[in-house]
Amino acid sequence: MPTLVVSPLRDLLVTPLHSRELADGIPGARLAALDCGHAIAAEEPAAWAALIRDFLTSGEEAPGRVRG
Repeated sequence: MPTLVVSPLRDLLVTPLHSRELADGIPGARLAALDCGHAIAAEEPAAWAALIRDFLTSGEEAPGRVRG
């Protein structure tokens, strides 16, 4: 399953290390970082939306998935 993990670099609750560990534990996951705190969508709405949009329109498919 395509997965995007977004790491807020100044988050004191979910640190970048936690985000990296999460991404490392999901085969094929992508890790992206934003320079903000825990409230990603409120602090960096345009950058967050761009990450999500780019991920959803990348055309990446889950391994083994057959188009049809």
